[in-house]
Amino acid sequence: MLKESENKVSLSRRSFLTGAAVLGAGAAMAGLAGCSSGGDAAKPAADDVAAEPAAKSAATEDAAVLGQQPWEIAPEPITDDQIVETIDCDIAVCGAGIAGLPGVALAAENGANVHVLEKAGTYSTARLCTCGFNAKCQTDNGITYDRDKFITDVWKITNGSQGRMSSYGKWFDNSAPYIDWLQGVCQSVGCDIVPQQVTGFKVTNDGVGQVGANEFWATYAAMIYFVDKDGKTLADGVNVDWTGILADYATDKGATIHYNTPAVQLVRDESGRVTSVIGENEVGEYIKINATKGILLACGDMGGNREMMGYYNTSLLKTRSVAETKNTGDGQMMGMWIGADMDDFAAGDLFPFVAVDQTGERPTSPDAKSYAAVANLPVFMVDNTGRRLMPEDLPFQACSVPKITATADGSAWSVWDSAWQEKFPEGFPAGDYLSENSPEQIEIDIKNGVTIQADTIDELADKMGVDPDIFKEQLDRYHGFCEAGKDLDFYKNPLWLTTIDTPPFYASRHVVSITSTRGGLRNDERCRVLDKEGMPIPGLYVAGNTAGSFYGNVYPPNVMGSGIGHGQCFAWLAVKDMLGMEYI
Repeated sequence: MLKESENKVSLSRRSFLTGAAVLGAGAAMAGLAGCSSGGDAAKPAADDVAAEPAAKSAATEDAAVLGQQPWEIAPEPITDDQIVETIDCDIAVCGAGIAGLPGVALAAENGANVHVLEKAGTYSTARLCTCGFNAKCQTDNGITYDRDKFITDVWKITNGSQGRMSSYGKWFDNSAPYIDWLQGVCQSVGCDIVPQQVTGFKVTNDGVGQVGANEFWATYAAMIYFVDKDGKTLADGVNVDWTGILADYATDKGATIHYNTPAVQLVRDESGRVTSVIGENEVGEYIKINATKGILLACGDMGGNREMMGYYNTSLLKTRSVAETKNTGDGQMMGMWIGADMDDFAAGDLFPFVAVDQTGERPTSPDAKSYAAVANLPVFMVDNTGRRLMPEDLPFQACSVPKITATADGSAWSVWDSAWQEKFPEGFPAGDYLSENSPEQIEIDIKNGVTIQADTIDELADKMGVDPDIFKEQLDRYHGFCEAGKDLDFYKNPLWLTTIDTPPFYASRHVVSITSTRGGLRNDERCRVLDKEGMPIPGLYVAGNTAGSFYGNVYPPNVMGSGIGHGQCFAWLAVKDMLGMEYI
């Protein structure tokens, strides 16, 4: 039960959920269709909350009486007489997704009898990459990373909040063996993996090796792409179905995946060990899987449960989802129901430049890009009042953070003028796989309503809807920094201190989109779930977005691919721990 002070906090969070007026915009972002994300992409986040039925459920009523949240209240236990099938095995995994599948494949490869409960009708859609450090595919190409610097940088980036510094080291040390193993799996079917640096392809303006990069954030571009049987990668427009490779590899080795059968309850025996997990099949029947060596929760995030997500991070309610998701915090809830502890707050995997039109929606025109031209470059960025918001040259995802933490509505405006090309430093990013920075694309964006054009600053401020006095005062101050060659407010790189004084003028509003949340059940360096006293719960492991103890309230976007990379590696290590295999 929560303490009185904690209960007050939860009530204030609930008040926020009820009264939030949230701006949003949907986006079907190329290459991200399979990501975990929350809510309905066609509605503002506030509408999702307002649409809740007035009548509270019994669980909600009980939660209010106990000072808990509805998802913390355990349902009635499913009894043995309700079970239609019982399966005995070595290892049970909840989730045939990006994190769970490597663990499943490793278990099956080592002769374990492994069963998987998967909520969806198939395995998870592949994301763009994985991530690791000093794997053979990297060192063979002269790419290396410093362990000490990485660990301390990530600790600083996340404010040392919730994440265990020792877990960062655990991932760094074991990521190379994991990636080497993954490469072997891919090569066994005629595919391969390749470091991002070898292809030279950038999925985003990440600041790595780019002109005028902001040194404020130490960036780790340790992404590793997948190569199909024809030698093509994401650089060729091919998003390899590597989750399918892992699923097929696991089943070929003897793993059994029960699709359309979500895990619904864990069973803990009198000794305190978690011995079983119960799933519900598509016809509503319960099956019970007894696992002698351990159960791994890799059920994904809580982005599809906006109330739960907002409770653990109210700022995330200012984001927009990129796609519908079935990830509703199931794994986190099952853990809490049997006594597991939960992170205090969650982070989001955020993308910062989803352009919106004046209705708050993104156009569906076939010539529209996910990001408006020039808006994602280091121009002049302000909030909805006209106040400057950030050092605009932060790399890509880093711009998301101030937009949801330092604004009322989660949106920002990028502003530039018609002389942008001649003012920008030579070699500026021409675009990425989600945007195209060209005069032609600007005209398309104006036609589609994602960019506005004006002949004067006053007219521009009026079209933007910002306070004209605040906007002009902030712009004058910025121009003073441009003249002096030093940004005393945000310390933007002087190469990008470009004036906005040549009409016509342009502006584009953008919001933050979310693919998934990061944060969940507390765990130790062996991926064992911890109870509220900080002790491991025997038999229960967690990895991926169901797991906590790694991020704070900010997902470090400058460690690119960390969510996928560490989630996969830790699931792989969890299975090693269950099987008594050695690891670093």
